[in-house]
Amino acid sequence: MSRRPFSILGAAGFLAVTVSAVYLLMAPSSLRHQITPKASEGGQFQPVGTSERPIKTGPREGELAPNFSAPRFSGGTLSLMDLRGKGVVMNFFAAWCTPCRLEAHDLEATYRKYQARGIVFLGVDIQQDDWDDAHDFLEKFGITYPVVRDVNGEIAQKFQLVGLPTTYFVDKNGVVRARFVGAFLGSGSQGELEHRIKMISP
Repeated sequence: MSRRPFSILGAAGFLAVTVSAVYLLMAPSSLRHQITPKASEGGQFQPVGTSERPIKTGPREGELAPNFSAPRFSGGTLSLMDLRGKGVVMNFFAAWCTPCRLEAHDLEATYRKYQARGIVFLGVDIQQDDWDDAHDFLEKFGITYPVVRDVNGEIAQKFQLVGLPTTYFVDKNGVVRARFVGAFLGSGSQGELEHRIKMISP
């Protein structure tokens, strides 16, 4: 029997698996939510690699968020511990991430709305981004909340980052109350964002 039919079937099978994997990575988070229950429903997101040796566990709802210290774009350093007593909306982003750019204006507007109520937004620019591009991003979208640079990828590793944007909601005691994988886009997105902010309101 000829090996040709088997070769064709093998190639077709490999192609199907590859397409399925790419689809799952790029699929709307509502589908990802069905596959990975820990991921919250969200909009578009872009997969991103963070480490060759990722840690096995990360912060889940009800667990203490791991502390870190990182350089601020405005100068100096900032740690998550510095923000104790406030509700923290921690948003991982990159200048080249399209969904991150689409939600940037709304995040800034929401920060201004809630900052007087003990809520602080914290941007975390990932290691794979370019420093100058990130500066341009912050200027273009008028970001006024604190933003730090994940210089060596340690923060992304601690929080098990798999895609951008990803947003963690940490209460005044440093406990993770929610995680949202994907951008806050589309109908109802503002309500989703504010619902999670109320969960961490001091």
